[in-house]
This record gives sequence, C-alpha cells and structure tokens, in this order.
Amino acid sequence: MTANTYLVGDAEEPLLVDSGTPHENHKLLRYLGNKKPIALLLTHHHLDHVGGARMLWERFRLPIYAHPLDIPYICGEKRRPPFPPIPWLGDYIANSPRPVPKEALIPVEEGALVLGWQVVHLPGHTPGQIGLLRDRTFIAADALRVGPRGPWVPPAMVNHNTQEARRTVGKIAHLEADTILVGHGPPTTIEAVRALAARLGL
Repeated sequence: MTANTYLVGDAEEPLLVDSGTPHENHKLLRYLGNKKPIALLLTHHHLDHVGGARMLWERFRLPIYAHPLDIPYICGEKRRPPFPPIPWLGDYIANSPRPVPKEALIPVEEGALVLGWQVVHLPGHTPGQIGLLRDRTFIAADALRVGPRGPWVPPAMVNHNTQEARRTVGKIAHLEADTILVGHGPPTTIEAVRALAARLGL
C-alpha cells in the first residue's frame, strides 16, 4: 500500500488501521483476504490513509473511528489542503477520496479505548491525527516517518503545523512503548524516537 495499514487485535475480528489511497481498493481487499474487520480506525484525513474507507463501509457497514478535528475532512464538510500545493491538480488529488457518511464515523479523542487500544492525539501533521497504544506497541501514523537513518518529522509541505508536529515527537518520546509502527517506513524503537526528540530540543 502507498501508506502502511495494520490489522491488529483479534485474528478473527481484527481492527483495521487506515485504508490506503482511493486507487488501492482491490489491493486492500486482497490484503484482507477472508478477514472482515470488526472496525476501521482512520489515523488522519489524508488521502493515502482514508482512500478505502467509503468502500469498506459500503461493503461491511463497519464502524469507522476518527478524531473530531479530522472528521469534517473525512465526511466532506471541509476540503483538504491541496497536495501537491499547486492550483487545481493539488486540490483534485487531495480530495479524491469519496466522503464517508457522517453517520458511519465515531469520534474518538485522547484517552479513549478502541478495542483495547488507547487513543493518543498526535496533532501537527493534521489537526486530528491520532495513534494507538497497547502492550508497549505504538502506532504513530504520520507523526513520524522512518528511513535508513531512523525516524524524522514529516516535511513542512505535508503538515498542517510543523511546529506542533515537532512537539508531538516529544509527546511520543514520553510514552511507555518499545516498538513504534509508522504510516510510511519500517518499525522503529522508542530509543530512536527519544534520540530524535533530543536532537529537536524536546
């Protein structure tokens, strides 16, 4: 997938975290195989994370969790900022996912539990980006990207507020976690995130 998706929890009725781009629906269904997710959690409103949400809702009528600050973008009440930031084309690409009906969306905020996973608010990349923490594993969405040299903050052109995104790195560094799973790149460790936070002066 363009962005990482995760099936977590019960093997028979898993929670799906994120759903790829609008053009990856067939790939997403192959990934799911004969597993029907019990629910979908959208970490944030960007097209590479919500693209399959409407298809999954139509097929399974599953509940879809998201933060209240990102729900207006997911259900089509607000338009996403252009990506890439160029006239017309950027707006078209950013808003290519079909809106999810508002009645399908369940708002979740900091501290809520979704099938045993604790919701952590990770603002900066988008206003309502969220992650999930359970058993010292943390799904950090796009609060971090991971490359050959370890984790780093997403570039300013893809962030709602990069200063806030940097502060969010400090928040992650203080979590009781060992393994960090991200939206783009391989897993990393809490030690690597703490080293990044130290370099950022957090």
